[in-house]
Amino acid sequence: MTKHLIILFSALMISSIVIASTNATINTTIDINGPLELEASYVGDVYGNFAGGIKTGAGFLGMANLKIGFDTEKAGWWKGGSFFVNGASTHGKSPTENFTGDFQVVSNIDAGDLIYLHELWFRQHLGKLEFTIGLQDMNTQFAASGNGSYYLNSSFGIPPVISDNVPVPIFPLTGIGISVSAEITDRLSWLGAMFDGSPTDFENNHYNLNWDWDRDDGVLCISEMHFNGLLNSQNGVYKGGAYYHTGAFENNNVGLKSQTINRNYGFYTMADQTLWKGLDDKKVDLFAQLAWSSGSVNTHNFYAGGGLNFYELFDCGHENTLGVAVAHAGFHRGFHKHETVVETFFNYQLNEFISLQPDFQYIIHPSGTDVNLDNALIGFLRIGVQF
Repeated sequence: MTKHLIILFSALMISSIVIASTNATINTTIDINGPLELEASYVGDVYGNFAGGIKTGAGFLGMANLKIGFDTEKAGWWKGGSFFVNGASTHGKSPTENFTGDFQVVSNIDAGDLIYLHELWFRQHLGKLEFTIGLQDMNTQFAASGNGSYYLNSSFGIPPVISDNVPVPIFPLTGIGISVSAEITDRLSWLGAMFDGSPTDFENNHYNLNWDWDRDDGVLCISEMHFNGLLNSQNGVYKGGAYYHTGAFENNNVGLKSQTINRNYGFYTMADQTLWKGLDDKKVDLFAQLAWSSGSVNTHNFYAGGGLNFYELFDCGHENTLGVAVAHAGFHRGFHKHETVVETFFNYQLNEFISLQPDFQYIIHPSGTDVNLDNALIGFLRIGVQF
C-alpha cells in the first residue's frame, strides 16, 4: 500500500511540473506570477577549532538545495493546493565528530556525504484549516524559533531533548507524515501531526526514497499551540507543545519481536519577543526555549536556551544582524556533564544573492564522547548563496 501511494504521489508531482512547463514561455528566469517556483541555494561552513575538544584543526562543510514549488490555483486547477519538492546534497568533515566532541552539534548542516530527497509533500488550504501529507521536515513547522534560526548550533533549531531522545523527521533524515494546522482566532492557532515513528536510516535508505511506515515503526505524535501577542505594544510569538512516541519493534534473530524504541514523551515552550523597534527596520528581539522529558527514560532530559538578536544595528546599506545566545543541555544521569554553549554571530547580506556570517561558539564541558574533554572554542565563516 505504501509503495502504491509513493508511486501515485510522485506521478502527480511530475505531471504538475510537466504541465506547468509546457504552458510557460521558456525564459532565463521563472515568471513569479506563474504556477511554478524554483529556488537553488548553497551554504558552506569554513571552520576551525582553536582550543579544547578532541583536537584542534580546520575543515569545511557544505549543503546544496534545489526546491520546486507548484501552485494549483495559479495553474487554473483548484484553489488552495500546492506541491513541494526539496532535493539536498551535503558533504564535508564533521566538526563535532572530529574536533569539538560536543553533544549539541555545532553546525546545523552537519550530515555527512549525502544526496537525497529532503521533502516531497502536498498541502491544501480549506478556509482556516491547512492539511499537509507526504515527506516532511517537522522542524519547519514545529518547535522552531524565528530568532533562533540565525544561529549555527543545532540546539537553537530544535531542542536536543526532542531530537536526541526520539526519532524525529528533521534534517537530514525526514519522514512520512500527516500534519494539520488550524487558525482558531486572529492570535491563536493550533498545529498537530503524526509521523512515521522509525524512518529507515540512510544506511538502508541512501536517497530517502524507501518509505516503509508499518505498525512496528510506531507513531510520533506532536501538538503545538501558537499565540501572537503584544508586550508594551511590541509583537511576540509564544509557543507551547508536547510530543509522544508510541514505541517501535523489530524481529530479533530468532523471529521474536523486541522493542527498539521505548515509549517516550516530552514538553517544550518557546518565545520570540520584540523588545524595541525603531526606524528603518531596526529592532531588538529576545528569544527563549525550554524543553523537558522524562528522566526515567532519557539520560538527557532538560534543555534551556535563549538570546538576543540586534537587527540593522549598523547603517551600512545592507541587511545585518548581530546575535548572542546560550544553549544548555542537562543530563539526568550517566557519565555526561551538563553542556553549555555560548554562541555569537554577525550576519551580513552582501547583496541580493550572497550572505556572510562569522560565528564563534564556546563549549563548556563538551559531552558528545565517553571521555572528559577540555572546553572548546570553534569559529565559523558561513557563506550563503541563494538564487
